[in-house]
Amino acid sequence: SRGLSFWFVLLIAELFTIYVCVELLTTRMPVALRTQSKANCYRLDGTRSHRRSSRERNSLRKIRSDMWAVFLIVAFIGTGGAFLIHTQVFPLSLATEVVSALRDDPADFKGALRQRDIDDKFFRWSRSKSTSSIHDIDQQARLLWRVWPVILSLVIVTLVGCVSLIRYAYLRTLREFHQAVTKRATEYLNLDTSRLQE
Repeated sequence: SRGLSFWFVLLIAELFTIYVCVELLTTRMPVALRTQSKANCYRLDGTRSHRRSSRERNSLRKIRSDMWAVFLIVAFIGTGGAFLIHTQVFPLSLATEVVSALRDDPADFKGALRQRDIDDKFFRWSRSKSTSSIHDIDQQARLLWRVWPVILSLVIVTLVGCVSLIRYAYLRTLREFHQAVTKRATEYLNLDTSRLQE
């Protein structure tokens, strides 16, 4: 129950964070784009067009939905990775203690871990998760000591990849929005000009 509530709270926190990020990215788009989009809502004579306004709102909704999709993919990757590490490699509570030990005494990292009884906590966690023998758990701990740089590297590469994905998606979405806004502006100008000439 306690573990389930942690993942539920994490899910709620992720959804809230995604909402805030999407809104910030949408409202902080370049001023010229936002101005052009607002200008598209008005005819050449200055009257507001409900149809054009609706098209511009839909275009902004598309930015939001595209960014929601990207952030949900990133959240799925991050949460899935954290869950995999938590259930198969070592509990996240131990990971925070390891980072704390590294921060407190980088020169004597292993000594700082011993002071926190990390080995005993890992052993108890492993025994509670499986029916492995003491020898097997000891082998798992030794293997973990050898491969932790690989695990850390994978986490860092994943984080960099996720940030790159968000950046790429945002810039692409803005580029598509700019092209669509410009196309609609030209279309509206031609339409309004032809009406004025009638």
